[in-house]
Amino acid sequence: MNTVIKYNKGWFQAIDQIASIIKDLPNDKLKNNYSMDRLIIDEWVAVSIFDGGFSSVAWRPYWGNNCRILNRFYKIPSSRFQNKQYKVSQDTLDMIQQQLDAAKTLSFDCAFMSRETKTQAFNHYKKHLPQIWNCPKEKYRMTEEGYQHIAWTAINSDKLIMEN
Repeated sequence: MNTVIKYNKGWFQAIDQIASIIKDLPNDKLKNNYSMDRLIIDEWVAVSIFDGGFSSVAWRPYWGNNCRILNRFYKIPSSRFQNKQYKVSQDTLDMIQQQLDAAKTLSFDCAFMSRETKTQAFNHYKKHLPQIWNCPKEKYRMTEEGYQHIAWTAINSDKLIMEN
């Protein structure tokens, strides 16, 4: 697992490595989400790469001084759901911690994960994560017209301020 902050040493190599991963993706339902255009790398402020996948830390203006972690989280099919107890994998735990550390270095107030679908995944994650995660009932703005459920954790502030 390696997390690199934008433009630090290793940034361009990490982006090249992601390009290599997505070049030959299997033809599954997620493939279209992972083209270089759809990844929107310009919004990334950090990226994590591990054996079998990647995810990024992203920022958009309507998120205030908060960032999205596990953004565009991708695992190759053979690495998905590896454990039968449905625990969060050690790679994912390490990635979350490294991305939170990067967000702290970048002076973000809070970090969040988002989902288009129901929030039960957040409740599952919360059981396995060492941080305190908040799961508000309202949806928050992710795109010009799109709103999603989030789970957030404090980094440099214990108050989440972003558009909902």
